Amino acid sequence: MKWNYCNAEDCQSLFASSAERLRWLCYTLTADETLADQAFEAALEQSMKSASQVFQQWMATWARRQIIKSCIAIVRPASLRVERCSCSCHGMELVSARGIQGATLPNLSAQALQRSLFRLDALSRFVFVLRALEGYSRRDTSLLLNLGDADCEAIYSQATNALHRDAKIHNDRNVTEISAKREQVHAEYAVAAANGSWGAEQLCAVAG
Repeated sequence: MKWNYCNAEDCQSLFASSAERLRWLCYTLTADETLADQAFEAALEQSMKSASQVFQQWMATWARRQIIKSCIAIVRPASLRVERCSCSCHGMELVSARGIQGATLPNLSAQALQRSLFRLDALSRFVFVLRALEGYSRRDTSLLLNLGDADCEAIYSQATNALHRDAKIHNDRNVTEISAKREQVHAEYAVAAANGSWGAEQLCAVAG
């Protein structure tokens, strides 16, 4: 495999073709559209300045890292107070990114997950996104956010628990809504059956 360095045009092309995914990451971290736009533009500018130092094969990963660093610089999540906990998670060994994602990602759509992340405080949101979504190790996350390893793990554990509670509430609500809709259809069917067979318009309305 031939390793070639990037140039400014490569960066512009990557940011343009991946704009939706990169802006989703910006908005998820900052929870603010204006700050997300600022972070996106700052990351693009920095990427173009230092493009010649990066191999093309690493460009996508490097661009996401620039996005994360820009969001950290704008939001400054580590300036918030860190609450320590006494749970046993502080002594946990590092696990692989695949293991993290399989164990901690809640069963939510991207949109629902983003809404749940917005309900976290900024520092918890950054820690969870870096660890679970971006696959950073505890050590890398700690260094990027200027946190101690123990604090980083405590925040990650608490954020994961909060998101799973959100997922359970969200999924329970969906089950309740589906059950209510089925009961309504059954009730309408019983009324229609008592009055005779349904017409095509009635069948289409219930099926929809």
